[in-house]
Amino acid sequence: MVNTIISLFVGWPAIVTTVILSVVGLFKANYRLLVAAAILAFPFSWFLSGFPVLHSPAFLLPVLLLGSAFAIYREHEMIAWLVALPFFLTILFLYYTILVQHG
Repeated sequence: MVNTIISLFVGWPAIVTTVILSVVGLFKANYRLLVAAAILAFPFSWFLSGFPVLHSPAFLLPVLLLGSAFAIYREHEMIAWLVALPFFLTILFLYYTILVQHG
């Protein structure tokens, strides 16, 4: 039971939900969806960074989404997309790395 709950907040369901929320938030220029995506991104980004001993800068992924939300709030949509781009590239890199290991 505990493993299922952990996988929901740290695993692929949380990552896919975060990506969907952030893309919809960027397309609709809704900063609230981006803030929700950033909050949902905290558990898996801290897990990816090797918490409690931080081995990588992956714990900063939610900050990118928060910066994107701030840019949307200030009505700078292009800057919001550019700030969120490293987040999407990191998720894509993670997906590709797992795909290569299992393929």
